[in-house]
Amino acid sequence: MYKYVLTICAIVALLSCSSDDENSSNVNDPILGKWNLFSIDNVEQPDCEKMSTIEFKTNNSTVSETFQTVNTDCIKIEGTNTWENKGESLYTFNNIESQIEFSDDNTTMKILNGNTVYKKQ
Repeated sequence: MYKYVLTICAIVALLSCSSDDENSSNVNDPILGKWNLFSIDNVEQPDCEKMSTIEFKTNNSTVSETFQTVNTDCIKIEGTNTWENKGESLYTFNNIESQIEFSDDNTTMKILNGNTVYKKQ
């Protein structure tokens, strides 16, 4: 349960600031695009939580929609943030470093610290 709460907090941390400057050096980065939450700690998430998305843009900004079941309601939290590819599968999200592993022809992204899996739309 602690890891689930920690992962939700990390997702919510992705909801702060953005940059409008275009960065063309990112156009081939596998993280670009819109991703849906799939699993946390090898547990596939309920339908509400699986509607959560993060979109990584070429200007190093993200747009996220985080869904969470509260009682019987599915609530949505929206936000923006920044990201940067530091090289060798290391990324920063709002200055927090995360090791990322891509698989399935870059359609599956696993955030290793947090053991969170996203599937590309």
